[in-house]
Amino acid sequence: MSRPIYRFGDCTIDASARELRNGGALATLSPKVFDCLIYLIEHRDRAVGRDELIAAVWGKAEVTDTLLGQTVLKARRAVDDSGNGQNVIRTIPRFGYRWIADVAIDDGAATTTETQVPPTPSSGPATTIGAAPPVAAERPAGRARVARLGIAAALCLVVATGALLWFDSSRRPAVPRRSSETSTPTGAAAAAPASGTTAVLP
Repeated sequence: MSRPIYRFGDCTIDASARELRNGGALATLSPKVFDCLIYLIEHRDRAVGRDELIAAVWGKAEVTDTLLGQTVLKARRAVDDSGNGQNVIRTIPRFGYRWIADVAIDDGAATTTETQVPPTPSSGPATTIGAAPPVAAERPAGRARVARLGIAAALCLVVATGALLWFDSSRRPAVPRRSSETSTPTGAAAAAPASGTTAVLP
């Protein structure tokens, strides 16, 4: 989680990057001096006691007042303040210190910019760099391909079956059909011998 960026005077403190810039120049600070500045800024609504500041920065109570005073002095110099001026960090006699400079706060939320890949005729629509591959979009295409293959196989089977049936029927011998001449004589022709006359049939 990113921490705020504090701006005051010509100084900028980036708590997440642990950087102090004075007039745009990066200042070199020891970790304790930087932690002292951050703690006083974050609790600028009230005075911070010596013991509280020591516990927050050093995590133990064996730190002497001399070491604490030297750390606060270095912190003041880093932000163009002094013990006499006290325009940024004020000393609270027999108690501790308080941050009194006006502070502008930047929430430090990083604006994420996505790089879009322009579409090409062969690559299709633009995709976002780092995005997951469109696996779900590939599944319907695979199913359609399987369906097409199944239809083609069914058509081939139907054609092969029809060809086999036609070939089998063409090999069978033709059954001769009886002509009208060999058929049983009609009633008139059958009755002709009985009457004693001769009939000429076509």
